[in-house]
Amino acid sequence: MKILSIENTGFQLKRFALLGMSGLGKTFISRKLAEKDNWSHYSVDYEIGKLLFKRKYKNLLDGFEIANLTNLANFLGKPGSPSMGGISFSEYLTRQKLHRDAEIRATLHACLLAEKSPDLSHMVCDTSGSICELVNPFDENDKILTSLSKNFVIICLEAPDSMYQVLINRFLAKPKPMYYKEDFLRALWENFKNHTSNVDDQINPDEFIVYGFKALIKRRKEIFDTISKNWGISLNFEQLHKIKSAADLIDAIQIAIIKKIKSQ
Repeated sequence: MKILSIENTGFQLKRFALLGMSGLGKTFISRKLAEKDNWSHYSVDYEIGKLLFKRKYKNLLDGFEIANLTNLANFLGKPGSPSMGGISFSEYLTRQKLHRDAEIRATLHACLLAEKSPDLSHMVCDTSGSICELVNPFDENDKILTSLSKNFVIICLEAPDSMYQVLINRFLAKPKPMYYKEDFLRALWENFKNHTSNVDDQINPDEFIVYGFKALIKRRKEIFDTISKNWGISLNFEQLHKIKSAADLIDAIQIAIIKKIKSQ
């Protein structure tokens, strides 16, 4: 759908949007570009938190930063038994909807910044891992993907199947904010209850979020593959490890664009 070229505005101005599942290194790469090469780093997860916390939850801004999204994960919470640190499923749904609205606003705001400053260059938009739940990669008029592709080169980070357990382990060690599409979340919740307990207050919230994360990994890989195919390019995990600077990233992106053009 999106015709890529090294002549595109996004590539010429070095404006890149990194997409992919949580734990693949979007923020790691973005921070490296910001610290080592003085690039602008726009973190969608951080902007989501700022939007959610600016009024009723101002106390959650304390200690909240790009490198520490714990307060956002804590705000979303985990459905299940209150005695195990969980919240009601209905409250969980409410917070999920707040996150969804904030993520849409935060993502489109990155595009607005670029449009208001047409000469803005050397910028990386570090998107949330749940962006794939907000878009339809088959719709050529999808608002978010259209806006992103107009202003950035869309780059999907991919990993081999063997990397999935690593992502799960990283999530267990440091849970990140997770957003689920509502119908998918409801189905997960009911299926989990069928195999554990039919009583919401008896559900172990920690077990459910791990169960949910594993399900999201399977679901999201296919969506991100489609986004890459229709709207941008992909860089694999091995390539990411070789990137030491902005120059390395630019070279990798240029090679991926040329390779895609030749294959079309």
